[in-house]
Amino acid sequence: MLLQESEIALRLLTALLVGTILGFERSKAKKPAGIRTHSLVCIASTMISMVSAYGFGEFISSSSISMDPARLIVGVITGIGFLGAGIIWKDSSHGDVRGLTTAANIWASAGLGIAIGLGHYFLTFVTVAVMQLALKTAPLLIKIGLLKHDSEDRRVFDVSRD
Repeated sequence: MLLQESEIALRLLTALLVGTILGFERSKAKKPAGIRTHSLVCIASTMISMVSAYGFGEFISSSSISMDPARLIVGVITGIGFLGAGIIWKDSSHGDVRGLTTAANIWASAGLGIAIGLGHYFLTFVTVAVMQLALKTAPLLIKIGLLKHDSEDRRVFDVSRD
């Protein structure tokens, strides 16, 4: 099955939108991996997923070739794991670990790109909504006093706003 050009464009534009939504939260928190990084990861994952799922149709008729469309997708997840690992670092002056949320967000961006590439729009948008809720939970818990953070976290979440 080949995708129509309009469907390819829709999937890539959806990936841009999803990457922008995820990256906006990180940019707002003044993290180095923001809108551009998340968008590029999501768009590239979408494209690789489309190639993986639909790009080898001419080889299916050949009985001598064994196909596994998930192989490229597994490569995306592995590669993004390395990118995420480069984002995580330990601050030796304070002893705390930084970059975990950004790394997880980038990994999720890749996963969402895969879902978009395979045409799972509902799954994608529900996941984005739930992720946004998850990212807003900690600041909300700080505001209502159920969660305490050190001064660095208070600066990042800026509980004095709103």
